[in-house]
Amino acid sequence: MGNQIIDGYQLPSIDILDDKLEVNPSDKYENGSTLPEEFVLDTIIRFGVIKQIPVFVFPSGTAAQLMNKLIPLQTKIEKEKIKEGNLSPVEWKSFDRKMKELYDAPIWVNDIEIESIENYKSAEDVIINENIKYVFIDSLPETIDKSEIIKWGENVGFNVYFTKIAYE
Repeated sequence: MGNQIIDGYQLPSIDILDDKLEVNPSDKYENGSTLPEEFVLDTIIRFGVIKQIPVFVFPSGTAAQLMNKLIPLQTKIEKEKIKEGNLSPVEWKSFDRKMKELYDAPIWVNDIEIESIENYKSAEDVIINENIKYVFIDSLPETIDKSEIIKWGENVGFNVYFTKIAYE
């Protein structure tokens, strides 16, 4: 895919080998890593939309705020242009097709306020039933021990990645 800039984000070149997160062979992200925002957003699109690998996201913002970050990446149309609705007929057609792909992608978002590990565990049925292997947690509350979340992921069978996504 190569590096590209979408809506001010410099996207990294990412190769997904064996459905594992990998920037390049010498720079792997392990279970429990804190990932940069751009990498997480791009990975959600690549896994969920392109590879149809189920992902689950616990954003610190709302689901709508997360989608406002994902839509420009998926459609490759600047956010302001989308907001203004100033798209050519060809762009509208592409936008419609790309939005359908995003809508149909196996991406689950839980935007309830997280106060304890039990809030995370409330999503466990979906995680198990949908065979989700990648969970992204944005801005883990200080009251929750990161190692508890990682242990929960290992017990249930998924990898946990942490991030800090800036919302408007």
